[in-house]
Order: sequence, then C-alpha cells, then structure tokens
Amino acid sequence: MLIEQLDRTLWTLGQAHSHVRDLVAAHLQADPERLAQALRPGRSWGPPLNLSEVTTPVAWEEIQIALRDGDLHAVGRLSTERAASWSSEHDGWRFHSGRHSSITPEQWRAGQPSRSANALNLLEGHFIDIRVPRFMVLAIWPVAPEPAPIPGPADTDAYETPYMKLLKQGVADNGISERYQGKKELLSEWFRGQTVDGEPISQNLADVMATLIRLPASQRGGAKRAF
Repeated sequence: MLIEQLDRTLWTLGQAHSHVRDLVAAHLQADPERLAQALRPGRSWGPPLNLSEVTTPVAWEEIQIALRDGDLHAVGRLSTERAASWSSEHDGWRFHSGRHSSITPEQWRAGQPSRSANALNLLEGHFIDIRVPRFMVLAIWPVAPEPAPIPGPADTDAYETPYMKLLKQGVADNGISERYQGKKELLSEWFRGQTVDGEPISQNLADVMATLIRLPASQRGGAKRAF
C-alpha cells in the first residue's frame, strides 16, 4: 500500500532546529543587503553580529510558531509525577513514560519549552525526549533543489551525432585540408561506401556530406589543390 512508503523517521528538536537554522542562513546569505541588515548590531557602536547569533533564535522561533499553530506535530515522553527539584534532573519531574504521546498545540502555547533539554514544562506535566516527524519538517522548510548545471564548452563539445563523426572521418580519411579539397564526386563515392548505425548512406545524403566537408569556394571553382 502507498501508506507503507510514508517516511516515519522522527527528528529531535535539535535536529529540526539545525535543519531550519541552515535554511535561514542560506536565505540570508543569498542577498548581501538582507545579510548586512540581519547582522547589524542593536547598538550603532557594537560589532556586527555573528551569523549563528541571528539564525539560532530565528530558527527556534519558527519551529515554536509551527508547533503552537498545529502545523508541526510533536510527541514526547510525559510525566505527571512531581519530585523534589534536587532529586530530579528533569525540572522536578520523574517517572516519565517509556512511550511517546502527542503534544497538543494548546500545551505548546501554555507550556515553557526548553531547547537545551529538548523538553516542555507544563503546570500539570512535563514532556522530555520530544520528537517531530522528519517529513513534516521537510514539508514546512523544504530544501531548495540544486539548480541544473549550465552546460559548459566541454559538455557541449563532448556530444557528437553519428553523422558528425562520419564527417570528421571523411575529412581525415580523404586528407581534406584548406589547401586540398578533393573532388566532390570521389568524396561522395567514399560516403556512399559508409554506414551509420548499420544503415547505408543514400546518394543524396552522400552528396550533401561531400559538400559539407569542402570549402564554399570549392563548390564554385572545383577542387582546390596544393602547389
């Protein structure tokens, strides 16, 4: 079934944040004016900001907006059992579930997220080990496709049709040069004896090819010979 092809990979908030941060950085760097505006310090006498100082909070805020609005779904391991803060590493909560459960947009709006701990602190509960579907992250923040490479001279010159190869062969085998053009009748006869992809060359095509490998002046004044 098609549903079996669904990407069920889960990312931590840290992985999602790294992905969005890289896209934010690429977006800023694509426009020098936009980048300069983003790196401008809050105080005129301050040094320019580091790029990561700008992209880190922006990416985190974008993820939080998507979670609070319900565009991005998340799951986490929930605890509703309080513990003394000095006896728990999880903000005073313990006995977190071994299974992940959904975190609603309302919980994201009401809670206090912790980016460093990958957790969400609520009045009546605490989520840790928060995960988000990778396919949803990539759908909201897609990676721009790589632009198709522009063929360079080497790419263009590399391709030759069988007829182009035969023309070159005709020049080489018959010793055609700027000083020696050969007779069209003899050249046409030579082309008639060749094949392309196993098919013989017709008389009309042989005449055309014989014309193409000679200089235009030779068509008017006969074969040009060397002295």
